[in-house]
Amino acid sequence: MIRSILSLYPAPERVADVLEVYRDADILQFSLDQSRAVASEISVAVDGSGEIVVTALWPDPAAYQEWLDHPRRRNERLVAILAGVEVGSARLFEVDHSVSA
Repeated sequence: MIRSILSLYPAPERVADVLEVYRDADILQFSLDQSRAVASEISVAVDGSGEIVVTALWPDPAAYQEWLDHPRRRNERLVAILAGVEVGSARLFEVDHSVSA
């Protein structure tokens, strides 16, 4: 299992706009429906910095690459909000083990 972690660094006053696009366009659900992703979530730093992380679980690196190559992955509204904003490259991590309640 692979976890992708994408970091976004919008200005703190733009965080709500980014989250609104993710909700309105149902980006997380779209990624699950259109790929082999197992789970996905978006989180906001509690320190007020504006940092956002988008994480997802994938069965393997190839599944994540298929999502990157998906022709409808790009959201123009999100691109406009993040124009000029630092967007980190997604990093992939191999999940060693996990537990849940």
